[in-house]
Amino acid sequence: MLDNDSMKSLYGQGQADEKRYYSREDTKRLYDRIIALSSGGETSALIQTSWTGNLRWARNRPISAGDTTNHTVQLERVIRGASASVGTNNFTDEGLKVALRTAEKTIGFRSENPDASDFSGEQQYVSPEIWSGPTYDLNATERSNIARLSVEPIAAEKLYAAGYLQVGARTRAVYNTQGMNGYYAGTVAQFSITVRNPAGTGSGWAGVDSHDWKNIDVKKLCDIALEKCLKSADPRAVEPGRYTVILEPQAVHDLMVRAIYALDRYSAENFQTVYTLRPGQSKIGLKVFDDRITISSDPSDPEAGYLPLDYQGYPYRAIKWVENGVLKELAYSRLYALSQLGHGDSLPNAYSYRINGGTSTMDEMIAGTRRGFIVTRLSNIITIDNSSLLLSGVTRDGLWLVENGKITHAVKNFRFAESPMFAFNNVEHIGAAQRVLAAYPTIVPSMKVADFNFTSLSDAV
Repeated sequence: MLDNDSMKSLYGQGQADEKRYYSREDTKRLYDRIIALSSGGETSALIQTSWTGNLRWARNRPISAGDTTNHTVQLERVIRGASASVGTNNFTDEGLKVALRTAEKTIGFRSENPDASDFSGEQQYVSPEIWSGPTYDLNATERSNIARLSVEPIAAEKLYAAGYLQVGARTRAVYNTQGMNGYYAGTVAQFSITVRNPAGTGSGWAGVDSHDWKNIDVKKLCDIALEKCLKSADPRAVEPGRYTVILEPQAVHDLMVRAIYALDRYSAENFQTVYTLRPGQSKIGLKVFDDRITISSDPSDPEAGYLPLDYQGYPYRAIKWVENGVLKELAYSRLYALSQLGHGDSLPNAYSYRINGGTSTMDEMIAGTRRGFIVTRLSNIITIDNSSLLLSGVTRDGLWLVENGKITHAVKNFRFAESPMFAFNNVEHIGAAQRVLAAYPTIVPSMKVADFNFTSLSDAV
């Protein structure tokens, strides 16, 4: 049991670091200090540092702003084959010593295996262009001016705006005593805005992220949200049921992302997931989506690149998870590769993805729709059943009825119960792919989908 002073040393209470992020040299110096404080065995360190500058506003007024840093190290110690890890944000010698000793004490309760080796050596990484000076240099005054200029035309319409602007930098470094020395840095920027009317009957939303602030057209996003709010006012109720839907790119991502998270071979073979064919066998090689859908990930994607190493220091590589609707690959760990595939190269899932686009325009999708809906985005999504990936959630921030090839009026939101595996096997048209707002870099198209299941009306706007 650690005493109070040791707990404070471990978790870094009272510690502060003025650096926004750590350079490669900074992380290497930190790792060298960790090794100097270690005694025997093998050691690995995952060092992650980040800075974010943000501004949030609601009802046309700022409600919070700040610049924050978050620097952590996850230490793993391996002694005679037994391992344990512990994390800390206290980078003083005292804090690092407590973290190392805590891991070593935990090892004492685990079985030993003198022949085991948990760490790999030096790796090769690609070099994506994901650092942006304009993102990193966007200061608090500039962020405030951007928000003010965004709100003013909306307030002039006697509407309410709420939004979030964030820029930041982050680094990931992994070093170990077998020679691994991975490091990479990148920036991230995001902007989103919601516009609502005072009566609470109309709402519009738009948002996107990028590594480069220059890629974010704030005025365009504000105009989209404002127009959606004005056009969605006074919605009418329509009976729930199965309808044709035109999913805007954000809605496609909202529905698809859980299928991306489920791309794991061990889970598919040992549990019941949406990619399980039968116990012990995945659906690799089988059709899972419409044959026009290809899903890929690439850390060097010029529009959606990401840090090229995972949390264990293994490289992300370009991969097609789904090609022409057929499941080609599922992610797996190094341990899985060693035990099942006869090699030691992992295939990690970065959760960043691209779905290939098509040529259909929104106007063409609308013109060919006898009766259906245009969906801006989906929200409050939960998983009902893992084996089918049946999801439930609500439409938000703009839903319109299309009749005989024309938009007729705004409608009240629905709750849905649908699986991406069903919806994206009923695709009628695919539009151009574009970047959306997501936790990881994501590029997806709009899609027109048949027989989408709306189960009830929702009071959400």
